[in-house]
Amino acid sequence: MILSRDLFLLCSQVGTLFLGCLGVLVAVSNQRRQLNAQMFIEVSGRFQELLRMFPTEAWLANRNSWQPLPPPSREITDCTLYCFQLISDVYHVHQSGYISKALWHAWEREIKHILDGRIFRREWEGLAVEFSHNEDFLHYINGLMKPTTK
Repeated sequence: MILSRDLFLLCSQVGTLFLGCLGVLVAVSNQRRQLNAQMFIEVSGRFQELLRMFPTEAWLANRNSWQPLPPPSREITDCTLYCFQLISDVYHVHQSGYISKALWHAWEREIKHILDGRIFRREWEGLAVEFSHNEDFLHYINGLMKPTTK
């Protein structure tokens, strides 16, 4: 009788410990998902602000070769620099492990799509020096930009 009561107490304690650990794992998982959602909302908001600032003709000409490329301007350079800074911020948060792989892959697809455009290629030639302090980021951006075919 004592053995079965001791066994019952031991099983109860192990079960309680297991449920507690499971609860902590679920809470950590939910916290990570919530943080990723908050990051997504924040980065999306910053990107929307950049889109509003970016000259429409330059944004459209970035990917559409049939649209004329607008001449270089301070406004285009500034907006492009802000985009590269946003990409840099997201890249560093990813490198630190704070972004889920699924979220990073979604953002990276869009980053590749944007950087493949003519405006960003043209502006990167002059703006790369602004990021010269960070070799990893320079290699990342240069690796994403496909070589131009002339």
